[in-house]
Amino acid sequence: MTTALAPQNRFAAITTPLKNLILGRQNERIEFLMDSYFKLSPEGRTSVIVGSIIGAIFFVFLVITAYIMALGSLQSRLDEAFSATNKLRELQQSYSIVDSNFRSLEEQISAANEGLVFISVLEQKSKDLGLTASGFPPQLPLTDLPATNPLSKRYQSSKVEFRLSNAPLKKIIDLVVAIESTPHLLRVSSLRIRALYQNKLYFDANLEVEGVVTRK
Repeated sequence: MTTALAPQNRFAAITTPLKNLILGRQNERIEFLMDSYFKLSPEGRTSVIVGSIIGAIFFVFLVITAYIMALGSLQSRLDEAFSATNKLRELQQSYSIVDSNFRSLEEQISAANEGLVFISVLEQKSKDLGLTASGFPPQLPLTDLPATNPLSKRYQSSKVEFRLSNAPLKKIIDLVVAIESTPHLLRVSSLRIRALYQNKLYFDANLEVEGVVTRK
């Protein structure tokens, strides 16, 4: 059965071997040094004293230098930590703004496109301008957004292509503006216009319109 040593005994257990190593078991090393010192000539004793003083000064200088360097390193790390903390706060504020804007965008998309049928919107816009639109697909095609898009988990992309026949150029442009001005966040991603040989004032056009709908 072992018993815990008292703090004094533990300290002695550590310092005694060190003391014996430096001074000797019976202080014989310090006695040897003292005896050697007194055997020196006066000049030699003076040299030993001066050398000891210089050595002590040099040792103190090294200790002070090491302390100053360690203090400078600590101050540098503290400055870096303070700077990193400030940057983190700035990033947190920026993230809060971006997150708020993103949530607002999600709410806007959900409110604008809930139950939306793009084809109906496009047909109505065409009729409002007196244009004849055709070629709408029987069913709205849906595709996944790119994985890097933050909306990809909640929304899908929809793309519709249709044709305008025998339409004035101004009305084609007006239709593009009308589509992209709707609150449904639609975008004309492609527009191809072909002139009619028999009538230079009218054109056929192919439009591709993209939008975002809630994932089903």
